[in-house]
Amino acid sequence: MDQTSREIEQHIDRTRERLGSHLMELEHKVEAATDWREHYRNRPGVFLGAAFVGGAALALALHAKSPRLVSEDDGIRRFADDPNSAQAQVRDLWNTLKAALIGVAGARVINYLGELVPGFDEHYRRAEQRTIGG
Repeated sequence: MDQTSREIEQHIDRTRERLGSHLMELEHKVEAATDWREHYRNRPGVFLGAAFVGGAALALALHAKSPRLVSEDDGIRRFADDPNSAQAQVRDLWNTLKAALIGVAGARVINYLGELVPGFDEHYRRAEQRTIGG
């Protein structure tokens, strides 16, 4: 009887040690998954792209709300509206660059979240289909 109780105690102690090590391993995994610095070190391009897109969106939002100085001179207004003017070409180039960068950053963020969150890709595709379809 004495040997049986010692065996049970040893079994409980071994189980407790295993559970403790599993708990510590789980803590390390959670810390690694939530450590943004580690994610930045592994994928700086995603973070820089997101920062750029966020800054561009903020600049556009602030620019849209700022009061504009409008010249009453028709000649200047016609020049700015002329699609062949340098100003219009620069505006078109800037808009194209913004769209391309936003597209690349969006694709990177989607890929990153797909790797980070299990099942994200499937749910994203469903949400995208609902948006496109309806």
